[in-house]
Formats: sequence, structure tokens, C-alpha cells
Amino acid sequence: MKQHPAWLAAGLLVFVVLACNLSKSTNSNSNSNSSSSTASDQGSGAFIKEIHMAKDDGSGSPGDETQSFAPGDRTIHCVATLKEAKAGTQMKFAWWIVDAEGSKNQKIKEIDYTTRPLENVVHGHLTLPQDWPAGKYKCEVSVNGNVDKTVNYVVE
Repeated sequence: MKQHPAWLAAGLLVFVVLACNLSKSTNSNSNSNSSSSTASDQGSGAFIKEIHMAKDDGSGSPGDETQSFAPGDRTIHCVATLKEAKAGTQMKFAWWIVDAEGSKNQKIKEIDYTTRPLENVVHGHLTLPQDWPAGKYKCEVSVNGNVDKTVNYVVE
């Protein structure tokens, strides 16, 4: 009996394609189940491994991690740890009032940043010259033009 290598190769190719397609659908389902978003860490998380808010350490750098700030905490930091350090990653920190003293769903400011080589921890900060109004806020962090993670915080 004569074997046909072309048929064997075609069969293997079909097998590989089917295996890859099954793997993709399994991964997307497991990602949607495992990404049950919490109030403090929402988004796809495709690029950002971890995100948190931090108080100012007194020298303009992020200090203690927190989700609650006092009105007198004039500078508020958002710290994002990327899954991969890659130069040229476009990041945007968008600061929002969710609900604070009569204002709702209002963008405060956006801060753009481009990462340098080997940089995987990036922080944006926002400073207000007077006390912050009490209420709920959020910071959306976009990577390469897409919102990747959102972290909520309060001023009380």
C-alpha cells in the first residue's frame, strides 16, 4: 500500500487548526469567568498586572497604598504594574469624579505617558491646590489606546 505524504500533512494541518481554535475559545471563556471585576480593579487587564491608589509620601512619590483619602490629601497617586516592560508603551491615566458634592461622571484630567526600556511600574498623580470634595472617584488607565484597568477610590 502506497502512503500519500500530502494527505498526511493536510490531516495534521487540520488537526492543528482545530486544536488552536478550541484552545482560543477555552481561554476566552476562562478569562471571562476569572475576571469577575471588583469595585477597585476593573477592566480587561491585558497589559496591567496590578493597579492601586497611593497617598503621597511627602516627596512627590507614591507612598502607602489606600482606597480612601482625606480631603487634605492634595496629591493622589495611581500606580500601575505592567505585565511586560516594553519601551514605547502608550499609557493614559484618566481621572474621574464618579459622585462628589453635586458632580457626577465628570472627567477631571488626563495624563499621557510613554514607557522607557525596562520600565514596568508607572504612576500618574493628580494634585488639587485646595481640599478634595468628599465623594467617589476613579482612575482609568489605558494602554495603547484601550482602557485596561480602572481603580475606584473615595475621599472622606
